[in-house]
Amino acid sequence: MPPPAQSPGDGRIRVALVDDSSIFLRGLTSILELENDFQVVATATSASDGFAAILERQPQVAIVDLRLRRCASDADSRLETGVELLHQIRRATSAPTLVLSSYHHPAWVRAAAQAGAHGFFEKDAAPGTLCAAIRFLARHKLPLWTPQQQAWLLTLPVGSPTPREMEILRLVAAGLSDREVGERLGIQTKTVSKHLELLRERLGVHTRMEAVLRARHLGLLPPEWEEDAM
Repeated sequence: MPPPAQSPGDGRIRVALVDDSSIFLRGLTSILELENDFQVVATATSASDGFAAILERQPQVAIVDLRLRRCASDADSRLETGVELLHQIRRATSAPTLVLSSYHHPAWVRAAAQAGAHGFFEKDAAPGTLCAAIRFLARHKLPLWTPQQQAWLLTLPVGSPTPREMEILRLVAAGLSDREVGERLGIQTKTVSKHLELLRERLGVHTRMEAVLRARHLGLLPPEWEEDAM
């Protein structure tokens, strides 16, 4: 693991931004740099570029969108890609992450929290609120959830899937086969199948599609129109 992020010599808070919209990145960079205590040290429009930049620049806070391209050459942005990037950042760095996304369904807040995010704001959040959150995370490195988000995180149905099972279920909902899920997560196909078997048992269903529908009914997965965006 790289060494903990260090603040720049002038004392400003080092921030990295990852979003698939270059226009949004420029706007957010301008907002943050109007504040005297922020320095945007890296921006990226894909998950792979974002992860590389975060490893290299070691920001004190990383701000990540959920809907991202895997790499710069990828044509499609997917919600699940941002969740995967959060997992990578948590495993490889000490930087707290703040999600800034238009998709604020409870299922995505839970997914982000399980992946290691420290907070979750909608993209229309007031600049002052966002700046205050960045300062809090840089100083304390503690989770920053609203009361509503805390309720979503604490009121999971009895017998809810584990974080790994939810990773698999979200990919199944996106239409991936067991083999494709295994390749995406770096695990064997038989391991995926075993997880799905336990997941169906946990949810009290018999098929993959029933598991997806049951998870949506319980609020563990977002509405189908948001799954289509994955």
